[in-house]
Amino acid sequence: MIDKIDRENSYIGGDLSFPVDWVKTQPRKVEDILSGLSVEEQARCILGLDPHLQQKLLMLSEKAVEVTQSLPVEEVYNLIKEVGKEDSLLVISMFSPDQLQYVFDVEWWQGDKFQPKRALEWIVLLDQCHDPETLEWFYGEDFDQKVMLLQAFFKVYKKDEMTDSYEGVEGLEHFTPDGVYDIFFKVENSKEIRKLLLLLHEKDQKLFYNLLEAVIWYPVTLTVEQAYNWRVNRTAERGIPEFQDAVGIYSRLDPETLKLKLPSLEELPSSPFKLSPRYPLAQLDETLFFTQCLAILENESRLETLRWELVCLANKVIVADRLELSSKDVRQRALRKTLGYINIGLELGAENDLKKGAALLDQVWMQSFFQVGYEQLRQVQSLASSFINENGSYIEHFISAGDKERLGALVFRFPQVAEKNEDSFNWRDLKSMKDVKAVNDFLARWKFYSRFARQGLGLSESAFSSLHGDGPEPRESSNLLTLVTTALAQYVLFGRLSCEPIADAAAKSFLEMIFLPGIFQEEAKLCNEDLFAAFKQELLKAPMAWTESDKKCLQDLLQECAKNLETQFGSLDLTRPIDWKFTQGLSTLATDKHG
Repeated sequence: MIDKIDRENSYIGGDLSFPVDWVKTQPRKVEDILSGLSVEEQARCILGLDPHLQQKLLMLSEKAVEVTQSLPVEEVYNLIKEVGKEDSLLVISMFSPDQLQYVFDVEWWQGDKFQPKRALEWIVLLDQCHDPETLEWFYGEDFDQKVMLLQAFFKVYKKDEMTDSYEGVEGLEHFTPDGVYDIFFKVENSKEIRKLLLLLHEKDQKLFYNLLEAVIWYPVTLTVEQAYNWRVNRTAERGIPEFQDAVGIYSRLDPETLKLKLPSLEELPSSPFKLSPRYPLAQLDETLFFTQCLAILENESRLETLRWELVCLANKVIVADRLELSSKDVRQRALRKTLGYINIGLELGAENDLKKGAALLDQVWMQSFFQVGYEQLRQVQSLASSFINENGSYIEHFISAGDKERLGALVFRFPQVAEKNEDSFNWRDLKSMKDVKAVNDFLARWKFYSRFARQGLGLSESAFSSLHGDGPEPRESSNLLTLVTTALAQYVLFGRLSCEPIADAAAKSFLEMIFLPGIFQEEAKLCNEDLFAAFKQELLKAPMAWTESDKKCLQDLLQECAKNLETQFGSLDLTRPIDWKFTQGLSTLATDKHG
């Protein structure tokens, strides 16, 4: 356990001086250890750990408030997103006003649109916290944002000749703090807002009345615009740009950027002890080349700036993709995508040399690697788009549903690949040159399939119409495996290349011929390799200008046919009638629909 912690500490986790499981098994001992550490030392212990563990350590600290407020706001925001804001109320209650401001700047806005419902949810949530800093935050907030917030929650009138219209207040809950100003709440949860108003009235009546006057007189649209401008200034300082600045990450890499000096900590977002967020590297895929290079990067100062760069770059991805900054799932996907694109770019730059990769990390901005990686995916997208434009309608006749989805996912703005889990497929961003090679091989294979179907099997568009039939219940489209297997049967039986369905009796004869005789009746049969070899030689006579890559694709396809024949038909008792609809891979006339 200790060895694992030490290894992770080199570039990810905190400086723990005790096994992680002590937090559960010996919390008092952990509490004693923490009490002997300074605030900065405790902060370093907590950084980069699992968010649930971070929260437990904070709960064991006598200096929990100071430690929480010393952490980078991005780190504690990640904590509450991963743990859930309702389950992290104690941590939220310890936030500084500046940390609360960051949370509100992210949570209360969607693009340039203020979200009053979300703001209200947070006001209600903060009221549940123990001694929250809500009033301190509100007191120090920009005046325009205060007004915008209150205008979203209530209307204000007073009994004078200028403001006594009282329009649109029917059925709204009424409240007056002094008998002069009448407040009508536009939202259902008014208790917490009323409490906030009373606290403000008690602390600073001048500000309180100035706000009520502003709610009456300030134009709503202009107020929101002013509040948004203040918000943009604050978030820009934390590495969250506007769309026009963020979308530049998808531009081609300017070679001049490689000459730029790496940023210093003073040029990046800050925290009280100049600590960088660790969460971007906390869940790294150990198989990534990037991860392996980080493990041998010895420059601690570069690690600090690198982590900040990753935070800012992931934020750019979210903004440039017009996604929701406050969404937990979006944040996780954006970080995985960012790390994947960087990994691809680093692999290309370092040519799989770990020492060279570590040296590049020590010298080059993370965004440069990201842009190089994205350029690789643009090339994938371009190749896939060109292939579909030229062959899409043709391969529609025989492409499988799974391959059709895989091909379609490559023409997205950000190509995706399917990753198989236990019982399903998940789509994800490419993350390595191995992924890039796999999709390029997939495209090359389908380019071959398209040529092979036309020139090797002689299947034109009109030929497919004939195969599918034009009766009241035409046969379903055949996949390529079925077409090739049927052509094999036609060749074995009649010495010709044709994909026309064969009769029931002929199909049985083919199966009797294609399998080698077995010793035992129940033994699964194996295909006759000699018949496959002869079929292959016949196919190679097609005028296709065969390349070595083509020949390999053909060999793989024939091996797949043999495997499918053995799986689907190898155990059948051919002396009995065959219900073809329960088999796959051979087109017969026995039924119109059998896969």
